[in-house]
Parts: sequence; structure tokens; C-alpha cells
Amino acid sequence: MATILVIDDAALSRQVLRKILQTEGYTIWEAKNGIEALEILEKKQKKPDCILLDILMPEMGGVEFLTVMRQRELKIPTIVITADIQETTRIKCLQLGAMTVMHKLVKPNELRDCIKKALENLPPSEIYESNI
Repeated sequence: MATILVIDDAALSRQVLRKILQTEGYTIWEAKNGIEALEILEKKQKKPDCILLDILMPEMGGVEFLTVMRQRELKIPTIVITADIQETTRIKCLQLGAMTVMHKLVKPNELRDCIKKALENLPPSEIYESNI
């Protein structure tokens, strides 16, 4: 089954996402910010199949993480999940390669569907943006 890297500074958010995704059989890796996530990507022998990324985090936030991923040509399907996002930030995330941007209050079934589409490598135009 697929491996998903969850990057979020809120432990409760990571816990909720882990519970939702483990019921689907996914292996979950966790990081509390972009710097920790990059360390995980460097240390692991394989890359995750998908990344769930928060925007507002200390040390290195989501936009900065997406920028580094692009610079390093890391092409891992990334879904941004955030509590509060401005339109300019949403557009920036999509320009930097995020597949979609979803609100943290996303319904579990919508999140599962979005992850399945990301894992099937569907183009961003076929992944809906939810609850923005």
C-alpha cells in the first residue's frame, strides 16, 4: 500500500489524518514542519507516494517546502490541507506544483478520494478543490 507523508505542526491534525488514512491501509510518515520533512525525504530510501501539507508552520512553512521541492525536482503528488488560506497563497501553491488545496475541515471521504486521484497521477484539472 502507499506511503503518505503528513506535514503539519499541529499534533492533533497529524493524529486525525493518521487515523483516517491508516483505516485505508496507508503507511504514514509524519513531520511537524518543512525542515523535518526534508530530513525525512533525505534519510528514507524511498520517497512517499503522496504528501499532505499544511501551510502555516514554524521554521519552514508549506509554500517554502513546495519551493524547495520544485528546486530539487521532487515530483511527489502534494495535497495542501490548511485551516486558513488566502487566494494568493492558494494560487502560489498550485503554481509551485501542489495538486490541490483543501480546507482542514474536509470530509474524510473527500480527502480519501483526492488522495486516490493523486496516487493515480491524475492531472490537477481532474482533482477538485474542496471547501475553499
